[in-house]
Amino acid sequence: MKLSLHTEICETLGIEYPIFAFSHCRDVIAEVCNAGGFGVLGVADMTPDDIRTDVEGLRKLTDKPFGLDLVLPQTNPETGTLEELMAKIPRKNIEFLDKLRKELGLPDGYEYKMPRRSMDLGTGGTLAAQMEELEVIYESKPALFAGGLGINDKIVAGCHKAGIKVVSLVGNVRQARRVAGWGVDIIVAQGTEAGGHTGRIGTMALVPQVVDAVKPIPVLAAGGIGDGRQLVAALALGAVGGWTGTIWLTAHEHHLEEFLKERIIEATEEDAVISKCYTGRTTRTLRNKFVEYWEQPGAPKPAPAPYQSLGRPVPAWVTTEDKDRTWEKLNLQDWIGSPAGQVVGLIKQRKPAKQIFYDMVSKANDILGT
Repeated sequence: MKLSLHTEICETLGIEYPIFAFSHCRDVIAEVCNAGGFGVLGVADMTPDDIRTDVEGLRKLTDKPFGLDLVLPQTNPETGTLEELMAKIPRKNIEFLDKLRKELGLPDGYEYKMPRRSMDLGTGGTLAAQMEELEVIYESKPALFAGGLGINDKIVAGCHKAGIKVVSLVGNVRQARRVAGWGVDIIVAQGTEAGGHTGRIGTMALVPQVVDAVKPIPVLAAGGIGDGRQLVAALALGAVGGWTGTIWLTAHEHHLEEFLKERIIEATEEDAVISKCYTGRTTRTLRNKFVEYWEQPGAPKPAPAPYQSLGRPVPAWVTTEDKDRTWEKLNLQDWIGSPAGQVVGLIKQRKPAKQIFYDMVSKANDILGT
């Protein structure tokens, strides 16, 4: 079988190349879409109004199709005040973070708030908040909706009713078979190499097994996809394209703080580590002092998701949109990381997003002889 960069997913979505870029930065998404790829904007931790604003802004930057991504863990409570939710965290965990606040010179009870945070409960929010965000997505009608952790058959049906295709991210074959039964249009087989919430199975092992299990549903490969070589490898495994994330963090257009971009450039593959200290779920992030604080002897076990997200005194990452600069005033940069995959070891220079995209396409075409 001769491999080609023009796969079936290109025809389905009206794109030129099967490169999918996930990012929380709409400028990066627009650049990728305009270059011929498919951008997926992460809208977790946004209010419904913020989602509308970003969608409107994105449509001013590109007339190409794009997607929206929302984290939807069904384990989150239906409702609850901050006090009620905090009461579910073990006392020793509260004391552990209180001790950290004193060590860092932070005020008692200080909690870092994301610039556009739609809930008191961190990633995923309450179930009630999730429904509000979903209604905005149905209303916004992106070409594609991507969901991880808690997508279900009702959400798939709601998207299809609104004319939106659905992609689900999975970390094992069992999950892939389940979401296939719900009628999702595309499945992303995400290996453990990926940044952010991730599973335990490596990409090379996972992708062909998922491809075989869910045929004829198209599968994208994620986790360690950072250049044209890895994109071609994904196609050889049976995927119809690559789902990428980490490689866009250092793009000139990305709003990630400069010190984090430089840390990514300097990082090796071993600097992208797994921890539950941010959300209570396995998350791959750049190693930093907050991760190490939870790894020290005698540290309590992180609270289960979603409660681990509450009361955190330092951010998981920071962007130029950040209004709370307490971390900067107290020189806490070493306590801050960023969700990032093991592909960080390949990122050695800063480039515009379009250059990152075209470099991947060029390398892949060289390998394929096209």
